[in-house]
Amino acid sequence: MTTDTDVTSDPGTAPAVLGPEPPCPLAEIVDGMADRTGPRLFFHGPSGPQEATFARCRADAGVLAETLRAAGVGPGSRVAIHGGTGIEWVLADLACTIVGALSVALYSTAPVPRAVSAAVESRCALVLTDRREAVPAFAEAGLTVLFLGPPGSGDGAGAVAVGDIVAAGAHEGFRPAHRRTGPFTVVSTSGTLSEPKLFAVHADPLLFTMDRFAEIYGIDDRDRLLLYLPLSHLPQRMMLYWGLRTGLDFVLSDPARFVADTARHHPTLHVTVPRVLEHLRARAAAAGTPAPAAAVAAMLGDSVRSVFVGSAPTPPALMAELLDAGIPLYEVYGTTELGMIGLNTPETREPGTVGRPIPWGRVRLDVTTREILVRTPTPFLYGRLVDGRVERRSWDPERYEPTADAGSFDGRGLLTVLGRTRDFVALGSGEKVFVRPIEEAVAAATGAGLCQVGLRPDGRLGALLFFPHPDPARPPVGELLAAVNAAVPGWERVRSYAVVDRMPTVEEGCLTETTKPRRHAIDEIHGRAATWVAVR
Repeated sequence: MTTDTDVTSDPGTAPAVLGPEPPCPLAEIVDGMADRTGPRLFFHGPSGPQEATFARCRADAGVLAETLRAAGVGPGSRVAIHGGTGIEWVLADLACTIVGALSVALYSTAPVPRAVSAAVESRCALVLTDRREAVPAFAEAGLTVLFLGPPGSGDGAGAVAVGDIVAAGAHEGFRPAHRRTGPFTVVSTSGTLSEPKLFAVHADPLLFTMDRFAEIYGIDDRDRLLLYLPLSHLPQRMMLYWGLRTGLDFVLSDPARFVADTARHHPTLHVTVPRVLEHLRARAAAAGTPAPAAAVAAMLGDSVRSVFVGSAPTPPALMAELLDAGIPLYEVYGTTELGMIGLNTPETREPGTVGRPIPWGRVRLDVTTREILVRTPTPFLYGRLVDGRVERRSWDPERYEPTADAGSFDGRGLLTVLGRTRDFVALGSGEKVFVRPIEEAVAAATGAGLCQVGLRPDGRLGALLFFPHPDPARPPVGELLAAVNAAVPGWERVRSYAVVDRMPTVEEGCLTETTKPRRHAIDEIHGRAATWVAVR
């Protein structure tokens, strides 16, 4: 057994002594696919819906792995995967496991310069991308580039497509995956400041977590999971690799097609985010459906047993409406670094909460700041990527780790996530104001697409309002804000505002790749240059 990833210890954590790197279990999982002709992956190909058995996927990934080896990729190498969910993404990640390389998962929505920077920072030798405009940028940075798409998709892009490699490759017999130790992938997280950070992940905590999910929610090899969120999002691959081990069917979809794919393939499990549920309900309501929530239930299919929603809080009213429509919806909560923290379960589901703390860990609140603190045996963060090396984190199993989220417990022990700790603003009077409810109220009253409330130089609250476009017929914002102020205590009142007639973007750095606002960037780019008006 060899250690293939450059790893050093993180001297800032205790205990200081780290044991040997644990073996990575994914090679056995990937090789185990070779004989599995029952479970399969459903996906979209150039000619329409297609499917492939696990055995076929293992064979195709083996062909792609030979191409990676020929390009100099091997144990300890880094390979960036930059694209949307699809069969080629899966094959690329499997191929990395086969050759012993560390995959670096990049969001396809990231601005190209940021994606290139992350690949270079990660010391990647090769990148697979499905964005044509990214090919020359990666090449200019010195990376070998393959196109992450079906046969012919790389034509004119200056890169050979994964589909063409697989179609032309010869299956020259089974070559076992490289047995390795340590992490298997590098992912990015927005962290506590919504700044992208890269860190490595070991597979063991992911598989352990899914084993617990299987026990709680009754998931087994009779299930079929629809995946449409980016595979660069770690929970998606947590479910993918566990499902490859267990024998789940998978439906690889995307936001534009997942309703049609649900009708075609009848998945029993969905993983989604609140904004998609909001969109589906709004779509049903706009169509004049008398019962929008029932229409959402129909979109999720007649075979569905569990719908997991996370990444952001789900509006309690929406959650209650969807539950009343019979949707088996479970809001779950965790962070990319620490893993799962709170779960709604079949026994306990309460809109507005994330359920009870994980049964395999402990959760408490900081008595002063209300920050959620978690003690878990299975944190996802293995080590941060610093100067191209993985600085392995030494976790103290007795320590409660910070989440940068504020929360509260009710009398039944159910946890509510109030928001990020940065969503609290300390006024000069000593009052601490949680600004997110204010932002939601102001956005609802004004019709703004986004509202950011912060502390102005005069020590009082100001609201920065973003609208999709200019509107001469827009009602007077100052009067609307005065009405909002009348319903809240004096210290929570917005005393000034500024209007921006466009939405903030990922490209300018104001949103993360998952479209979460970056408060400090929004303030610096838009707030400082805005024209502020007093609320009378």
